[in-house]
Amino acid sequence: MMKRYNGKPRGTVNQGGATHHKDRKKFESMGKNYNSIDFELSDKITLSNYKERSNPIGDLVVGGKRVELTWSECNKIITTLEDAKSTHHRKIQLGLFS
Repeated sequence: MMKRYNGKPRGTVNQGGATHHKDRKKFESMGKNYNSIDFELSDKITLSNYKERSNPIGDLVVGGKRVELTWSECNKIITTLEDAKSTHHRKIQLGLFS
């Protein structure tokens, strides 16, 4: 699914959400925001500026909210979420949930 931004088409990473009822039901069990998670690529990146890490590369979309992110911010989010998953898993292994 292509979305429009500033009159130009923008690519999305997850290509939109579930459109069939059976798929929507399946995704509901994965969390209320699961089907809304996507990343819309920026249409402002060009051959002359793509190496500048301070330029936003797109928008993270979750639950209808948007956050414009740079390359470095994307890396920080990836690291933070991997750490969160690892910490959660470790707490389960250690029996720290009551």
